[in-house]
Amino acid sequence: MNFIGRQYKAHKDNVIDIYNSYLGIKGGNQDGVDTKFLESRIKSLKNGKFTLAVAGEVKAGKSTFLNALLGAEILPSDVLQASSAIVEIFKSDTTFLKVKFADGHTESLYDDLSTPDIDEANDRLHEICKIHDEYRHIPTTLIDDCIIESDGNLAVNDTFIKQLEQQSGEHLQGKQDVVAQYISERTTDKIPVEIEFGYPLKWEFDELRIVDSPGVNATGGVQDVSFRFFEEANAILFVHPIKPIESESFRKFVSSVISNRSKETLFLVLTHAGLYSNDEVERLYAEAGRLYKNIIPENRILVVDSLLKLIHSDLDNGISVKDIRKSENKKKILSSYREQAEDEGRELIDVVWESSRFAKMFDAIDEFSMKAPNLQLQEILEQIKRGYVEQEIQYSERVELLEKKKRNPQEFEEEINRINKALEKYKLLTRQTKEDLKVNYSGRHSSWQQGIDSLKVKYPELITGSDSIESTRKNTVDGLDAVQEKVDAFSKELTQKLGDTLENIGKAFSAEHQISIPKVDLKALEQKAKNNAYHEQNVYENKIESVWDNGNWYKFNWTEESRTIRVKTGTKTVLDSEKFLGEYKTKCNEEFYKIVNDLPNKSKEVLNNYLDLFEKEMGSVIGDRQHALEKEMSKKQSNAEIIAEIDALNRKKKAIQPEKSRCIEVLEDLK
Repeated sequence: MNFIGRQYKAHKDNVIDIYNSYLGIKGGNQDGVDTKFLESRIKSLKNGKFTLAVAGEVKAGKSTFLNALLGAEILPSDVLQASSAIVEIFKSDTTFLKVKFADGHTESLYDDLSTPDIDEANDRLHEICKIHDEYRHIPTTLIDDCIIESDGNLAVNDTFIKQLEQQSGEHLQGKQDVVAQYISERTTDKIPVEIEFGYPLKWEFDELRIVDSPGVNATGGVQDVSFRFFEEANAILFVHPIKPIESESFRKFVSSVISNRSKETLFLVLTHAGLYSNDEVERLYAEAGRLYKNIIPENRILVVDSLLKLIHSDLDNGISVKDIRKSENKKKILSSYREQAEDEGRELIDVVWESSRFAKMFDAIDEFSMKAPNLQLQEILEQIKRGYVEQEIQYSERVELLEKKKRNPQEFEEEINRINKALEKYKLLTRQTKEDLKVNYSGRHSSWQQGIDSLKVKYPELITGSDSIESTRKNTVDGLDAVQEKVDAFSKELTQKLGDTLENIGKAFSAEHQISIPKVDLKALEQKAKNNAYHEQNVYENKIESVWDNGNWYKFNWTEESRTIRVKTGTKTVLDSEKFLGEYKTKCNEEFYKIVNDLPNKSKEVLNNYLDLFEKEMGSVIGDRQHALEKEMSKKQSNAEIIAEIDALNRKKKAIQPEKSRCIEVLEDLK
């Protein structure tokens, strides 16, 4: 796991160092960079997490794959196979466990360093998630969900058993007594729903977190917490055995569970490659590319062997082959690779590592999933570089002014008056630019409206045609993402248009008046205007989660027939899943229409906010420049003092060069 994020971490540390140096050099200079906006981006950078979410069928080798990712058999199989909890794993100095239970209480535990032979946190995790042998042949994860949603009134009868069979795909006739006994022993204070597990892992990338979601076929569907993690993940790894290559659960996962935006971060990981010849693996890989070509690009289909990766970790940790062979599973697969190592005259650890194919997987995930974080780093560096360039220009202009002051005070005063008049003209010019853009964009909404109208048709049809709560949610979120894309496209186009216009008039104005043009941070203005108008985060949380986050969507997910439930009025009524699904779809459509219908008005609000902020900010920057010029003109200085100030300015300008060069160097590495 040393591969994922290694370069990104180095680049991120460099960017933070460059930012800190920039703040020291900038001082009070008005260089067109909004320091508060830049600071917020750096804070986001420091607090960011990089999440790999793992999904797939329980029996697909997901637990072995997760431990292979971790680099050691750290998590007990019960945690990964027999729990419906979300498990979030991260690097920590010592073993740490935090468990949230279904009744709402939490339990936290650190490993006691005074007992080096006992890992208390890991042992407690095993204890919490342990499933007794007599319950291993019933769908305990699904039953746990039913217990949580039933408020302690879960009747075990033939209807319930049939519902469990339908959801789990398991034959349960004759096991009613076992199910009833399990339910009688299981209470919400014993059912874990979210697990955070810290461990002193050998990762260089401290921000990396691995999230294990409940098995797709173990719970009958991914719950809302899983969906949230998928939405936030930098990459989603869906685990499936390389044989049989066909996976209906993978198709369902893509078509009905994750959003289209999450689909863009999805990898299909085919496991158990070490059981087959290279030719057979290549054939199966090609077959997967053909089967799923309309779902996922071929370069995001990966082939690995998790058991070989675990053997490599054992060897790397100094465990002998003799001890490794004590595991029957490892013993079976290891023999052929020992022969290969002997035949090729290579070290066993190298042969096993190569055959695990994890290096290729790490490289693929790293290259793909780091694109967005690296782009964020580039944008920050571009801002800083622009600030440095502007500072250099301003220092040069001030030195030139002081040279005139030293040479001829009258010429100096005339030059300041000339620059002041030019700045007044530029203020009028930018004001006219604002008015022109307002006029140009007032007719923008007629053509833009066509795109909005297409959203109004497409997504309500998809929502109405959904056949489950999961697909309804997916289609609603896809619709909201499409709306967000419209918002982003509009504001980016506005920034681009304003930037291009300012650049064009600025070049001509600068050439005519021989002054540098005042700069403002258009990207920061764009974000402020958009936030003021849209409040995107509030819309997402309040509109969407209010529909399903209270648990109602899942409460009826497994019910075929009607049942009595507790409703807000305190009275009892009878609802069935079909009616609930219909009402749920209606609510989702209502919320979607509210947002999309308000889009033209909100976009107009963004336009007005943006241009008003631009005029205000530009006026402030120009005013500050004029005030500084007036102060310079009224300042009484001897020639010696002027020379000393010129020297100081030249030193400041010279100090910028190495930092700007470092900034450019890191930018080149990122591109």
